[in-house]
Amino acid sequence: MTRDEAIAIKNGILKLREGAGDALASTAPGIYPTLKGDGRLIRAGERINHGGRLLRATADLWDSPENAPEVAHTLWEEINYREGYRIIPEVITASSAFALDELGWWEDELYRSLLSANVYTPSAYPSGWKKEEVK
Repeated sequence: MTRDEAIAIKNGILKLREGAGDALASTAPGIYPTLKGDGRLIRAGERINHGGRLLRATADLWDSPENAPEVAHTLWEEINYREGYRIIPEVITASSAFALDELGWWEDELYRSLLSANVYTPSAYPSGWKKEEVK
């Protein structure tokens, strides 16, 4: 591979990284930057890879120890997708209900919603979900 080809690939990855929605981004957390404590500016909305989980900055901040997710929880938002599927939250509101046949993660298991506008977790209403095999 030539230097120009490598640069073109890198630029393509950066473009895809910035334009990817959260579901797609969750399938490749390794292409997102990690915190280094080097003082660089992280813009609000920028996603980072934090131990394999994607987080989004809720405000402009500096990459510094006092702004790390473990210390400054309010500066970071968890991206609620894993491997392209939403993580089923403990409380599902009407606006975040799962559609019929939508897949979601619950306690490290993948489930398919058997209801339209499903606002129940697999624990609260098991009949509303079907466990799927993870490939």
